[in-house]
Amino acid sequence: MASLIEPLGCCWRPDKTHVLIWLGLCLLLGGHRVHAADKLEFFVAPYGSDQQPGSKAAPFATLARARDAVREVDRAGGREIRVWLRAGVYRMQEAVVFSLRDSAGPGSRVVYASFPGEKAVLSGAAPLPGEWEKTDRENVWQIDVPDKWREIRALFDGEKMLPRARSEGVVPLGKVPDNVPYRFRRAIDLRHLYLPGALVKKIGDFRGASIELVPKYPWVMNRLSVESVDAESGLLRTVEPATYAMVPPPLSYFPAGTLWVENVLSVLDEPGEWVHDSKKRKLYLWPPDGKKPGKEIVVGRGTELIAIKGEIDATDLKDRPVTGLSFHGLTFTQGNAFAWDADKSGKGLQHDWEMYDKATAMVRLRGAEDCMFTQCEFVDSAAAGIRLDLHCQRNEIRRCEFSNLGGVGVLMAGYGMGMKDVNRDNVIADSEFHHIGRLWKHSPAIFIWQSGHNRLVHNTIHHVPYTAIVVSGRTQLDRAGDKEASRTVRWDELNLLLEGEERSWQNREPLMHGRLNTIAYNDIHHCMEKMGDGNAIYVSGTGRGNHVHHNFIHDVTSPNMNAAIRCDDDQHGVLIEKNVIARCCGEGFISKGRNDIVNNIVYDLRSRTPGGVEVVHQRGFIIFPSAPVTGSRVQGNLFVSREAGQAILYEHQKAWKRGKRLQPPASLSSCKADRNLYFNSADKQWAAEFLQGQRERGVEKNSVSIDPGFVDPEGNDFRVGAGAVVGKLGFEPIDVRGVGVRGLGIR
Repeated sequence: MASLIEPLGCCWRPDKTHVLIWLGLCLLLGGHRVHAADKLEFFVAPYGSDQQPGSKAAPFATLARARDAVREVDRAGGREIRVWLRAGVYRMQEAVVFSLRDSAGPGSRVVYASFPGEKAVLSGAAPLPGEWEKTDRENVWQIDVPDKWREIRALFDGEKMLPRARSEGVVPLGKVPDNVPYRFRRAIDLRHLYLPGALVKKIGDFRGASIELVPKYPWVMNRLSVESVDAESGLLRTVEPATYAMVPPPLSYFPAGTLWVENVLSVLDEPGEWVHDSKKRKLYLWPPDGKKPGKEIVVGRGTELIAIKGEIDATDLKDRPVTGLSFHGLTFTQGNAFAWDADKSGKGLQHDWEMYDKATAMVRLRGAEDCMFTQCEFVDSAAAGIRLDLHCQRNEIRRCEFSNLGGVGVLMAGYGMGMKDVNRDNVIADSEFHHIGRLWKHSPAIFIWQSGHNRLVHNTIHHVPYTAIVVSGRTQLDRAGDKEASRTVRWDELNLLLEGEERSWQNREPLMHGRLNTIAYNDIHHCMEKMGDGNAIYVSGTGRGNHVHHNFIHDVTSPNMNAAIRCDDDQHGVLIEKNVIARCCGEGFISKGRNDIVNNIVYDLRSRTPGGVEVVHQRGFIIFPSAPVTGSRVQGNLFVSREAGQAILYEHQKAWKRGKRLQPPASLSSCKADRNLYFNSADKQWAAEFLQGQRERGVEKNSVSIDPGFVDPEGNDFRVGAGAVVGKLGFEPIDVRGVGVRGLGIR
């Protein structure tokens, strides 16, 4: 497989005569598959025709036709087939589906690739038929939308995605206004909120409107259709339910507001904005350049461009996956935004950050093994990048770019809690993720849910609105199917395993498949740019054995940043070691369970942003907020502060109930805590009182308070000058120069 990562440019290429001979043999044999040479090529070009033989001189026009041609070729015996896509844009208004018929076969592989030195672009957008006309508004143009075209959720000017018209941000009212007439008094809930009167008056006509909303908890953002707005009271009702009650979120910083009204003409007031009136079948646009729009304005039609779909049997423990497909050097772009699911209850993946088994990405693997995406671009799209659903094993994503996407970069989502553990052993490596989550701002760059044994290594992630990497299996065991991920649970298997047993993490762990993932050598910076209560790397509700090591998390300047690395609810068995955290707002480590924090560097946590905004979460370097941490190792770490008065440790020191059981406090004294270094350049006595108190509790007996003497921490050189003393702690040096995409270096 490794050879497929290299440029694909050294294969035998048949001429037109060879292809015609091959086609003649097919006809002679009545359409039966025939054996050809060990290698075979087909060609596709925007100027081609599906009536042609698919040779270099007479290429096909579509990827679907090339797929069908491959189906007629014998793929046994190590044969490799390559389909070359010549330069140009291929407009795909429906997905090209690869099924079991398209598997490469034992010992063989089918490769779909851009022709060497050329760029093949697969686009989900299409130009509107007809001509743009001037409206009676000075800068706004209009065009008719065909009746068969569904709701327009994405518009592009060339490669650039254009923003839908939106109001200024406001904060919805946190309670029912006192002057609201009785008939409009309605509790604020998942479908009802109250708008400020000034905004209601400014917009006036809410027909066709939608809202972008950060509800009660700042870690999620909803995009909801407006059903009605009462002009007198400001009561707004949505078509779809929000994730949480639609009141302003606490413990977060949203200076521009938490609610925006979109897709109404009264807020179409800036170049590049647009409105789709689905009733009148009209599209309105203020052109970015002020000129009459033309065919460069294209509409997102299809969300999925490529779908690899095996045979899935949710009732059984076995599936039949597609195997052996490779995609190299292709650009996937301009996918349509997916619609919010009104019946989402119990199908959202942790806090509705994504949806279970749903078409939300430009590329989808659903029942696939040993497939590869190398040197591909997933860019400029309202859809997510790529998702690996249900049964997906040994697939690889290498040297790809994910940028300017509406949702996540990569999602791996296995089956729900149960015995079917078939989403595993995949690789995401040497890929760059940036400026994702443009529509769904809670989107992680990489989101792993109920998927294990994966390797997420040497990726560069930056300028993302929320958490960079999420590994989760969070599921609420609610038989009614209303709570988080509860409709994904395989209840028969759960009951079989847990009958008569307490549903503790230890008993449920065999059914939690997000285990034994490796998250290593990733370069992460400038995350958490929009949302609240998030982190750089987040692990929650998974099985044991996840390993987070040699990551460089740095220069996170958001006031909403929580911790650099966080083990959240229902999480044990994570090893966090040899990571460097530098110049980040917020906190160092959060652990809500028995997890090990070993041989890490935390340097210069910041309580204010570079712009002077106070950080929301700043409880210290080590945070134990609730669940017992008994037996955890906190050893060999270097904690260095540059702010006087900064806290070191936060502990939830009171016992608390979980179900019927009383949980003991979360305390560093219950850990194996020792041989750590604490130093504050602004307060040389910073650690003395802390260490004295911890030694009286029986821990930190060999820890020290000295300057480690980093060679050049601002230049990312964390070699230590006080080597002899630090060496006695058992600390092993950490070199961050090798993190991120190999060849790019630290940015």
